[in-house]
Formats: sequence, C-alpha cells, structure tokens
Amino acid sequence: MRSQRFKVARWSAAGVAVASLALVAVLATRPPATMVMADSPLVGKTAPPIVAKSFSGSVISLDSMRGRWVIVNFFASWCTVCAQEDPQLEQFLYARPGGARTGVLGVLYGDSEGNGRAFQAAEGATWPSVVDGSGLIAEAYGVGSLPRSYLVDPSGRVVASIEGAVTSSEVVTWIEQEQARGL
Repeated sequence: MRSQRFKVARWSAAGVAVASLALVAVLATRPPATMVMADSPLVGKTAPPIVAKSFSGSVISLDSMRGRWVIVNFFASWCTVCAQEDPQLEQFLYARPGGARTGVLGVLYGDSEGNGRAFQAAEGATWPSVVDGSGLIAEAYGVGSLPRSYLVDPSGRVVASIEGAVTSSEVVTWIEQEQARGL
C-alpha cells in the first residue's frame, strides 16, 4: 500500500513538472504584451486638429491625411520603448488592410527638435513628424506617458487609444474589424 502511494505521488509530481515546463515554454516564446488599449474620451470623436511645423520645416496637418487610416504617435528621443516601436510604425506605413491607405504622423513631445530629428534619422523613420514644443497637442489628446498612439479612421474619427509600443499586425487587425463593422 505504501508503494502504491509513492507511485501516485511520483506520477503527480511528474505531471506538475510537465505542466510547469509547458507553461514556461509558452510564456518564454510569447512576444511581450506592451501594446494596451487605453481608455480615452477621444474614442468615437473627431480627432483634435494637429497643424504644426514638421522636422523638414513645412507645415503638416492631420486633416491633410484624411482618406487613410492614421496612427498619431507621440514620442521622444529618450523613450526606449519608442525606439522599439519604430520598425512597427514603418511596417504599418506600408500595410494595406482591406486595400485601405495608411499613414503615420509623429508628434515629438517633451523633447527638443534636434533630438527628435536625430532620433528619427537613426531609427530610419520615413513618416512626417511635428514638434509639440508647447505641449498643447499632447494636452488636447490627453497624453501622459510615452509612447502613446491614437488610431484615426479615414473620416478623422479616433477609433483607438494605445498605450505602449504599437504593433503593426494588431493595428491592422483592429482596422479590419472596424471595416467589417462598417459594412
């Protein structure tokens, strides 16, 4: 009888060990969950206007990007997570969810124009960015920590507020879901 309990205990321990290893393997191979949908009173409303000087010196406006899905991305050169998301933003620029055009509008917040320009050059960013020197754009959007992004639909309505690093595949999925709802 004692050997029977010993066998049951040994098999139970082996089962727990296998389950633990499986859990560790799943967690270790899963990408980090850095992108989080954030509450924002802007969702469902027209995006606050953005009209500002770009790094190239020209004036850029969010309204000029109407007709495409746009990520308005607040960033700074000192933000390490911002650097991690730049390749994803670049990938989103060339995504065509449901055949729709996409765009990115960077908003430099809490940083100098020189640092922002150098940061984007080092990261290979090809989208336009504006300088929010006064912080008024960030205030209108309710930005706290960086990075913070807002997904704006082709009509200019904010459909999502995103805290943390953006992933192109997740944003494309949200766009496809929004497009399906609109049918």
